[in-house]
Amino acid sequence: MEETISVDRQGRIVIPAHIRKALSIKEGGKLLIRVEGSKMVLELLHENLRESVEKWVNLAQSTKAKINTEEPEESWKWISRDYAKRKLGIP
Repeated sequence: MEETISVDRQGRIVIPAHIRKALSIKEGGKLLIRVEGSKMVLELLHENLRESVEKWVNLAQSTKAKINTEEPEESWKWISRDYAKRKLGIP
């Protein structure tokens, strides 16, 4: 989907209605804007996405769980290598 739009004196643009509808952009919705080389990219932020991510990050950081606590050799004890190869289709 491509459209040519104009920028007004104050630097504002209007996103055409058919594009807003296609992306479910509603009044008060949030967009993330970033520059990639000579491009300006607008990305739809879903409601409360930033808040949800911040909550998840805080929860993850407060967890005392160890990451990857098992040695690779230990994780194969419950399944044979031959069985795993057959399931993965490896000869």
